[in-house]
Amino acid sequence: MSYKKIGLLVLCVSLTASELWAGTLTSYAVGDVLICFRKSGGANDLVVDAGPISTFTNATPNQRIPITQYTGNQLALVGTNSVTWSAFTWFDDSVLPASVQWTLFMSKPRSAINTKSGQWSAGPQASQLTTGGDMFNIVKGAAVCIGYNGLNTPSAVIEPDDANNSNPNYTRGQSYTGTLGPNFDFNGDWFGSPEKTAPANFITAGAVIRSDFYQVPPNDTGAGIVKFLGYFELNTNGVMTYVAYPTSAPTVPVIQSFGRTNNVSYVSFTTGGSGTYTLRGTNDAGLATPRTNWPAISSVSGNGAVNTLQDPTSVPDKFYIITAQ
Repeated sequence: MSYKKIGLLVLCVSLTASELWAGTLTSYAVGDVLICFRKSGGANDLVVDAGPISTFTNATPNQRIPITQYTGNQLALVGTNSVTWSAFTWFDDSVLPASVQWTLFMSKPRSAINTKSGQWSAGPQASQLTTGGDMFNIVKGAAVCIGYNGLNTPSAVIEPDDANNSNPNYTRGQSYTGTLGPNFDFNGDWFGSPEKTAPANFITAGAVIRSDFYQVPPNDTGAGIVKFLGYFELNTNGVMTYVAYPTSAPTVPVIQSFGRTNNVSYVSFTTGGSGTYTLRGTNDAGLATPRTNWPAISSVSGNGAVNTLQDPTSVPDKFYIITAQ
């Protein structure tokens, strides 16, 4: 049995029966996907258990899976503008067959919203074990911080950004930020940073941001090649969604109708089976601004049907477009 599994056993037996939640940070199951948020210079991190990796690997092409394990109030304690986030998990030596042990699942940020990132490189099993151990330290740090904030739940824990915490069990370096290290690459144990950072004006920018998600088996066991699984998408309202195996770019929307009742404008339009469709609007003064930079009003996920979005406004002159990402 590895030292990591021993650490998990000690952690679990210290909890009361009422605290043993399946698939949570307080009784973590190997292979549960961690989604972590931080902000440079911020006071708090947010560590989220998004459930088993099988939820994501068994999804159908273009299936959208909302990440509901954290709340907007929790994310607000980190911040949404300029927030930095990542997603990852690992298989340890309890997973069979042995060839897939220390397979890692890791996000990699996109440089452009509709351009897939280059895949991660794989390392030998012994090397990926070290990175998996770093990931497990994040679980341990979050579990002992369950009482740090009144908004904490077994699935989403706000913790101090560093290890300056009064809890004597909170070992320095077990916070999300501390475990990533100064270069945000799991203290040099990984090939790069899994993180994506939102712009400073993210809430008002109206554009989602995405990070791809890869399955990375060790390269010395014959377990297979690195596999692209899908991407995580963070919306400007703080809601995150996983999109599995996207097969194509979003279908170009076509506006079908426009109506206005009691100072509410209604725009109906076509969507494809993937992507995020956003209603944007501006007045006369904003017409010179590039259309993709018009303020976002509301969004909907593509579902292959005609959708309607609305804009409550008393502005007498306003122009609308639908953008797809």
